[in-house]
Amino acid sequence: MLSLEPSIKRGLTFWDRALLSADEFDERVRLVREEMRRRGLAALVIAGNMYEDEDLVFLVGYNVDGVFVLPAQGEPAIFTNSGSRESFFLRELTWISDLSHRGAQTGAAVAETLRSRGVTSGRIGVAGLQVLAAQPYNDLVRNLAAYEIEDFTPAYRALRGTLRPRERAALRVALGMADAAAIAAETLYAAGASNASAVIEAERVARRVGAWDVRILSNLDGGELRPFERLSDERHDPFLMWIATRYQGYWAARAVNAPADPESEAARAVAAMVAAARPGATAGEIAAAGLAGLSEASRRSALAYGFGGGVGLAMDGPPLIRPDSRDGLARGMTLLLHVFAEGGERPSLAGAMIEIEADGARPVAAVPASLPPMTTAARA
Repeated sequence: MLSLEPSIKRGLTFWDRALLSADEFDERVRLVREEMRRRGLAALVIAGNMYEDEDLVFLVGYNVDGVFVLPAQGEPAIFTNSGSRESFFLRELTWISDLSHRGAQTGAAVAETLRSRGVTSGRIGVAGLQVLAAQPYNDLVRNLAAYEIEDFTPAYRALRGTLRPRERAALRVALGMADAAAIAAETLYAAGASNASAVIEAERVARRVGAWDVRILSNLDGGELRPFERLSDERHDPFLMWIATRYQGYWAARAVNAPADPESEAARAVAAMVAAARPGATAGEIAAAGLAGLSEASRRSALAYGFGGGVGLAMDGPPLIRPDSRDGLARGMTLLLHVFAEGGERPSLAGAMIEIEADGARPVAAVPASLPPMTTAARA
């Protein structure tokens, strides 16, 4: 069966304690609990899965999905989506000691945890519950009937709007992985390989340097950008590829336009967006700067594929860069910008990862990634 469902859902799976140590999560919990106290919340319940996990990852750490309970005081707990056979492994991936799998009894387990922490009534904040299927969602809501439920999502995302120093470090590592993969694809394409072969090489390298997840779009068999579906000997000039890599929960991405064309429509549009990015500017103004110099056909493709937005635990987080957005940029934000321009003499693709500073934007500096040595078994 041909499907766009990824066959490799997770790459290198471990907790990088040197980068995101336990004290980093202690500080995140402290900040969230301060916001909970301001809002009079007795506890917080957060859900996440492997497709939508940014609300969960910030507090729990990467690789563990499920339903997380954080009381205003006392030890937190998480009830994982993974079966009980994986619990021993999952305990090595998070700082949370109270970890278990309850399956269909998760709702009851959440309620019991709250009672055991002395939370028998009052207001409970929730976030990420949209990832739950109908039955688990209804079961959880039924078990929380004794509490007043408040959506904590807006406050929680505002608190995460500016990346912390270690988050920025993780993002820079992820960008180094995307760079390594992009260079490998460009090199293979320049040697005469097909677009599909170059895409395969990009993912191979990204996985080998340690990316947990890899997403790629490319002009494999025509003008539009699509995910890989099958092998092909077709070469399309220029070779366009958008590759996103994730490390310890944090996304980064890189655009490939080979051969390079710094004067392409897409490159000029991205440069205009970067120049317009500054504290106080709106996302709509950034989008308008990118659109201004594009031909009509390129405007259509740029709007169809989007201009990007905030990047971190989510690949396209707020503020989304679109013409109708009035969301403002603030100092410390990290943005991922991209433009696919299908019009003009040649299609083009460009992107940039930037941090907003007091006087404008500066590019994110990647941490270079290197391939591990190939063993005899791996070569075989």
